[in-house]
Amino acid sequence: MVVAPWSKRALAWLIDMHVSMIALVLAYVVSTWGSNNIGGGAAVAITTVAYVIWYMVGFVNRCIWMGRTGQSWGRKFFDISLVDERRGKPIGIWKAFVRENTHFLDYFSLGYGWFRPFRDRKGQTLADYFNKTITVEGKPPLQPVIVAERVTAPETGHNPLQAAL
Repeated sequence: MVVAPWSKRALAWLIDMHVSMIALVLAYVVSTWGSNNIGGGAAVAITTVAYVIWYMVGFVNRCIWMGRTGQSWGRKFFDISLVDERRGKPIGIWKAFVRENTHFLDYFSLGYGWFRPFRDRKGQTLADYFNKTITVEGKPPLQPVIVAERVTAPETGHNPLQAAL
């Protein structure tokens, strides 16, 4: 099984976040319109509904669809899948939700978590590492994911940095 490159994962994430941002901008516009034109409790209700819709768009995309199929909208566009590294199957809704909330480690590590895939043979962020998930090319393999060791080129000989990875 081939680990998906960081570039595809980053672009898939950008698609997912921009779809969610469209819903967020619409929620903001609706709530601003409601507070300017209606006011009072009705404006609060409209604002609440608009922001709940924004949250649900992100939840359906990143937790339900990615949890059930391994692919969010962005991942589907780039034909990559998020799977449990031990089973090779989609991770399920609950684990997808936990994984999304574990991404705070990637942010609070001052970006280390986001760039960890460059040096990790499985291409895992900190959230992936702690949740035992991996992003692979194509559809979920439905079997344990075995990532081949990196091989140094014969003409270069032993690479001490490669041995450390």
